[in-house]
Amino acid sequence: QRSDKLEVQSDRRKIEAHSCSLTARSSTLQYLAPSIPSLQAMLVTLRMMISCFFFLASTITHVLAFSSNLSQAPHLGARFFTSRPTTQLNNDTDETRRSILSQTLVSTSLLIPSFANAASVPVQRAVGSGEKRCREEGNCLETFELDGAVGWNWGGTDRCDASDPNCGPDGRVREEPLVGKSVPDLSGLEVTHVIDLTLNIGVGSNAYIDTIKMGLYGNNCPELVKEIVDLCGRGGLVTSKNLLLGAPVRIGDGYGALTYIKPDERLEFGVSSQKVAYAKSIRKAKAPEEFVPEPRPSGERLELVRAESSARQHDVAGLISVPKEGVGYGTFLSASDDEAYSNAFQITAAGAPDMDKAGRKVIGQLLDAKSMDALARLAGSPTRKLLPTQKGGAPLIKVVVDESVVIAKSDLAPTE
Repeated sequence: QRSDKLEVQSDRRKIEAHSCSLTARSSTLQYLAPSIPSLQAMLVTLRMMISCFFFLASTITHVLAFSSNLSQAPHLGARFFTSRPTTQLNNDTDETRRSILSQTLVSTSLLIPSFANAASVPVQRAVGSGEKRCREEGNCLETFELDGAVGWNWGGTDRCDASDPNCGPDGRVREEPLVGKSVPDLSGLEVTHVIDLTLNIGVGSNAYIDTIKMGLYGNNCPELVKEIVDLCGRGGLVTSKNLLLGAPVRIGDGYGALTYIKPDERLEFGVSSQKVAYAKSIRKAKAPEEFVPEPRPSGERLELVRAESSARQHDVAGLISVPKEGVGYGTFLSASDDEAYSNAFQITAAGAPDMDKAGRKVIGQLLDAKSMDALARLAGSPTRKLLPTQKGGAPLIKVVVDESVVIAKSDLAPTE
């Protein structure tokens, strides 16, 4: 019995130490928040986490304490049924209940100010009439409009249908359809390959087809262009010598998709999982255990790609951009080979000097106004967000590359 009490006391001290640590971090953020606006939303979330932690911690410790009481009174069950519990047990139980209630009130007091102050946090406006109203009136907690209280960018009953081409990233329907920007000027560059990406946007009866026509600067970036041509072609991109246990990486035939949107700035395309793509190609629920994904390019091929420079700066909308080390190196190197090609290339929806600073390379551009219109619509569509301050994410609507056709300009040249 004495060891049980010591164990409970030890657990309490550990939980109190963690609680103090969390509280100190919250206080630091609260001090910095006025000077760093993005920290204010983080502070709200952290205080909510601390509140939940206090409540759970107090409940667990008191359950342990109550269990200790049970071990001291093995005849407790009989006394409950005979309605003759001991005075000592009643006192302990009442004390436990009072302590739990007091801890709950402390947790609630921490939680309510967080929500009350959330309306003052400078985040993107809430979506839906209910959320907007509660943020204006400052009663999001009382009306249980939690999206409005925390400041989420997506939510509310009045948001538009994400599959609607006029539905914006803020959940509101645009009064007029988006119109694409001007087709980029070639600026003396020559297009050697044309790729037609046929996109299936949405699912079911709401799905529609759009096409993006890309032109690649094969004379300026031959090795980088070859990687994209292979990825988008029928043969696929091969980086290993043995394909007995694997398969080429292809973006067409539904294997590739729009994987990321940074609203009004860029789109990202790739193959999210080679295993899933291969399973789809053989019409199975999952790939065989022995399947081996294609690794990132390496060796001499990688060195040739590294030596190539960007054909131009990321200064306008409609440019095709790849990582500085080529296709397959857009993810963290810690990511598995299976996900290496999830962000194979990007298309700018506006000038992006940060992409130049990151060392990314422009290897092509969109070629017509229809493609620019499709780019504008997709770049202005809703995304999935896990945090209020998150600027981009995966598209809310499913956008799959149904077909990818590569045409070399030499194939179009007239023959004598």
